[in-house]
Amino acid sequence: SAAAAGGGTGRRPSALPPASSKSGSAAIVPPRPNERLKGRRALRILCFFRRPFGSDHPVGVYLFLIGVVFATIELSTAPDDDGRYDLPLRFFGAPVAVWAMGSVTPQDWKVGFLEGALPQLPLTTLNSVISVCCLAHSLYPEKRDARRDASKKDAVISRRDVSISVGLMNVLFCPLGGMPNCHGAGGLAGQHRLGARHGASVVFLGVAKMLLAVFFGASILTVLDAFPWAVLGIMLGIAGQELATTGFTLLVSSVDEAFADADGDDPSTKKARKLALRKSTVIATITAVVIVALGKTHYGAVSGWAAHMVYGDGTADFVRWVRRKRRGAENSR
Repeated sequence: SAAAAGGGTGRRPSALPPASSKSGSAAIVPPRPNERLKGRRALRILCFFRRPFGSDHPVGVYLFLIGVVFATIELSTAPDDDGRYDLPLRFFGAPVAVWAMGSVTPQDWKVGFLEGALPQLPLTTLNSVISVCCLAHSLYPEKRDARRDASKKDAVISRRDVSISVGLMNVLFCPLGGMPNCHGAGGLAGQHRLGARHGASVVFLGVAKMLLAVFFGASILTVLDAFPWAVLGIMLGIAGQELATTGFTLLVSSVDEAFADADGDDPSTKKARKLALRKSTVIATITAVVIVALGKTHYGAVSGWAAHMVYGDGTADFVRWVRRKRRGAENSR
């Protein structure tokens, strides 16, 4: 019995034998963890895994390291007299920040506003705000804020927060020589698909970029120029596949949510759901085709909006939205 095994005291027997009572004898020490297992755990923490080692690998890290190896070979074998690369590579040599507003003229403001800011507004709004919130809402349902309306597709992070973040980092860093930045849905999809699952991965990426900028600021562009396009193509393809899959999933789920309260076995409901799915697919296809064909996101956005208003339920949705706003204004009086 358990009591007998425990010496008649009724206690649970120890998994290890007791230490010898003789003087000079050492107590039995539990075996140390396997060193290989410890190395795997360290690698998993470094790559910010969530699943056990072996089920997921940081493919993005592997692809990046492969690209660095090929870039190193390219730079080490490239001749110095053709001017293709800025060789030799050197540490430091580039300022971390410069004041970039001193030489800006009124003509520069005009050109930047008409040819930069205005065309960028649809792209930034759609890709860097709305799409990022929808993608985070779809990829991380466990992180949705219960206080927010899940039907708006921004329960993980709100569009307001993302807009403020994009605006602040451009207002603060562009005058100091930084390039305009935004939160792209492609970047989020690629990072998620290639292994990143936690916010620590973004912290790791930011720290790595800052270290590269400080110590290799004069030569990092040379290394990036030698980075093989084939590896970049693979990474972009993976990110595009993740975006396409998520977009189709959101499209189908939006139709399912619209008919969640209807009788699924009713033939009229099935017909209406099929028609709604067809309309959504046609509108999404028109938007994607125009963007890919013309290379202009705002053209695709306008085309998709027009198709939604004419072919889809955009007009009816707009009328209902106006009525809700009107009733809300009347009730607030």
